[in-house]
Amino acid sequence: MKIQYIAVIFVIIIMPISLVMASYIQNQIDAITLQTAYDKNLITATYDAVLAFQLNTTNNKYSSISDSKIRDIEASVNTFYNSLNNSMVEYAQAAKDLEGYIPAMLFTLYDGYYIYTSYDNVYPKVNEGEELKITLDVNNYQNGLKPYVYYSAKYKLQNGNIIVVNYTLDNEITIYGDFGDGYITKSGYLINPNYVTDIDKDAKTLKYGEKENNKVTIKPEKLTEHLITLDENGRATAGDYNYIFYQNKKIYQNVGDTSEIEYFWYDNYMKTVVNDPDIKAYLESTKKYSDDGKTIMSTRAFDYYYEAWDFSLNWVIKYLGNIKESDTIKNEDGVTTIGDDTEYLSENTGNAPIFDTTKNDNDPLVSDSIFNNHRLAIIRKTIETSLNMVISNYHTTTLYDYAMPVMTDDDWYKILNNVSLTTFMQGMTIGFRYYSNYAIVTNNVNKEVVKTENIYVVAEDKNGNLEYHQPGCKELLKGIEEGKLTIVGAYPTASFQRQSIRVSENSEDDIHFYYQSRGVEDSNGIVNDKKVLTGCYNCIVNATADYDVDDIISGNNLIDFENKIENGGDGTVSYKLSNSQAYKAVRTAYLTALARERYDLYKSNFDLSNLG
Repeated sequence: MKIQYIAVIFVIIIMPISLVMASYIQNQIDAITLQTAYDKNLITATYDAVLAFQLNTTNNKYSSISDSKIRDIEASVNTFYNSLNNSMVEYAQAAKDLEGYIPAMLFTLYDGYYIYTSYDNVYPKVNEGEELKITLDVNNYQNGLKPYVYYSAKYKLQNGNIIVVNYTLDNEITIYGDFGDGYITKSGYLINPNYVTDIDKDAKTLKYGEKENNKVTIKPEKLTEHLITLDENGRATAGDYNYIFYQNKKIYQNVGDTSEIEYFWYDNYMKTVVNDPDIKAYLESTKKYSDDGKTIMSTRAFDYYYEAWDFSLNWVIKYLGNIKESDTIKNEDGVTTIGDDTEYLSENTGNAPIFDTTKNDNDPLVSDSIFNNHRLAIIRKTIETSLNMVISNYHTTTLYDYAMPVMTDDDWYKILNNVSLTTFMQGMTIGFRYYSNYAIVTNNVNKEVVKTENIYVVAEDKNGNLEYHQPGCKELLKGIEEGKLTIVGAYPTASFQRQSIRVSENSEDDIHFYYQSRGVEDSNGIVNDKKVLTGCYNCIVNATADYDVDDIISGNNLIDFENKIENGGDGTVSYKLSNSQAYKAVRTAYLTALARERYDLYKSNFDLSNLG
């Protein structure tokens, strides 16, 4: 009987518990499986959206202009929803049905950000001078881009006035405010002005560097790109052309015979003749810097360092040199300074002057400078404040309580240092709980920003073939030192992306080319793609360069990896600044290209006094 009692107890008590536990475990497994699938769907849709933005901006000559940029972002949003909808059919019959689960999409750009979310689509009504109160319901809200928000912070000066500084993803800032002599607006790049010496405005040359033995000479340079052009009959011709930037757009010069056309814009893969006499006069004026007196030359690198020197020395340090982190005004009330609150910003720079770039450890071109640490902390604070408000106040027909998730420091690093897209997805049921996650995808191929690590150095071997390297590539330095490689220039990442021309409905007929490849003229005078352009194997295999880009910028001694003490070596210096022409050649090409490309970026904020 006792065994029978035990069996009855087992059936009545243990069996239901076992069934419940089995059901619970299976539900957990299903939830984890579903969450994994949603994570994959979210990251895939985010990647597709970034790819669409990248394709639109790199192939759109007007992509830097505000209205065009908004269209590119809206196209990216549509791509995201369409991609997500294809893998989430159980939740949506149409892409619009997914909006209730996407409280925010964050687009970080060069000097600010857009947030795609819900917004109030009702204008307030005014009756006899009094604003009527309108009770809003969910039907009053629709999803779209909220107004552009700049990366900005307010600071209180010693005289009590409040000024505003707008930051960017690099070392450019814009300043607004009354410093005691009236309202002023100034924009420019921050550098250490003590590094700029031997300025020759007539020759457009100067020297840049911390010490005399590591200074590099910045001078006019010849820029070249390889293009495929189409004539009115659709016939394609390859050619190498010199170019310079004029008002943020490239103008090309025919090399050799210029009887038909010398200067042209490159529009829709066709040559559009430059006829404006003022533009042509400017182009002609740059030829005096060339060796042959016939080639147009870019002076943008000189302009960058010279204007940054003037802006940093004669304005920023003079008026903002004493500003510290404690002078930063809190976003919450716009009046109170953060004072001794060291937890308000994600980085604490203490009492160090933020804008005095002559101080030690405050070179704005180096990533770990005081200025850059504060800049990143300000950008993070502005984004966090907006996202918290947007996500917590998101309006949909769902009853889910939206909240901004806690993001890791690694994720914030991606957002703060790149043009990127961050998408948030919340509210879908997975088992007995709700799904909540986010995805971040960065875009390193764009016309928005030129990061310090996004410059490649092009070198030519003895066979005439071209190879591009990271500036800190050991094989590049070794090849130049041994005489096997010769530097021909340095260009941004976008210059090494494959360009395609669709000439028919059949994709097999597409024509592909690279801006930094070079053609060889045959016996008939036709330029063909015969020089090979490849990426350096060492740079491809290594996720990061052998030598840090900050060391290249600062001109620090580079230690040969085989001789590093931690690897059993004696710590012998491989490249000494006083005698390494290879190192100087790389630094010169890199610092010239970084300056030129940043100077030629489209700026929504600029100082009118710098023109002319």
